[in-house]
Amino acid sequence: MSSLEQLVKYLKMKQLSYLLLALFILTSCSNNKVSTSNQVDNLKQHFIPILNGVWVLTDYIEEIEKTQSPLKASDKLNGIVAMDIDENMQSDTIFVGISINNHEGYNFTTYFVQGQNSTSLKTNIPDYDEESNYFELGYETGNNQTFLVLYHYNKNNQLIDKKEFTKVSDKVQNSDVSRGLQYIVNKKLFSGNYLSIDSKNSTGKVKFNSDGSLTGFPDFKTYYVITDFLGGPVATFDEIIFNLYEENSKGFAFKIDGDTTFLYSTTGDEDKGEPLQIDKVQYRLARQ
Repeated sequence: MSSLEQLVKYLKMKQLSYLLLALFILTSCSNNKVSTSNQVDNLKQHFIPILNGVWVLTDYIEEIEKTQSPLKASDKLNGIVAMDIDENMQSDTIFVGISINNHEGYNFTTYFVQGQNSTSLKTNIPDYDEESNYFELGYETGNNQTFLVLYHYNKNNQLIDKKEFTKVSDKVQNSDVSRGLQYIVNKKLFSGNYLSIDSKNSTGKVKFNSDGSLTGFPDFKTYYVITDFLGGPVATFDEIIFNLYEENSKGFAFKIDGDTTFLYSTTGDEDKGEPLQIDKVQYRLARQ
């Protein structure tokens, strides 16, 4: 075989090697893409059904049950206190609506990227105090119940703290995350049937529903329990407002004592700089 023939043969073999190498790289990339896609799909199928719903800070719910008072429980409302998740299998990420301090609405994104453990995912929540810290969203189970958990880690992947959230409903009303917290307060403090006795000893039957509606009061169709104590005069008592935003809206101070809820009139005018004060009992609501 001549030198020219040997050179041609060598070049053909080298060309074939390059083609095989290129084919291997393309196949490998394709397999990696398929593998990554499968991982994302698996994470979607696992996490979305668990995370979907309206979630409220567990510590706050427990404090509401203990104190029977939104004012006394308000110390628990720090940072993210409620979340709303409503995603589907077509979503590339999980969009989470949140209530901060029960006063401001915001949102963050959760990615289908495995977190520090098999039950958590990466998020884009920033830590404004320490840029290297980060948050993950996951879940834990206990007492036959699933809780949403917000994990807070430092740059060394060490857990700083975590917050636990309890599911209160499947969907939020009017896309307002704070409604989730309002719903659970209504349910824990007011929802149910009552015998109403007014200041003139007239009696009637009243029903409060967890969604903020009620029946039995001739002039009132809705009620709203004050849970946000930021941005206004310092509150000294709990308050419920009937027919909020209506011309005939009416507010009362309230106290819950066992199975009886007392509604009080108030004195003072905040618009004139006069602090509100509890006055006389207007209704006694005895739970039936």
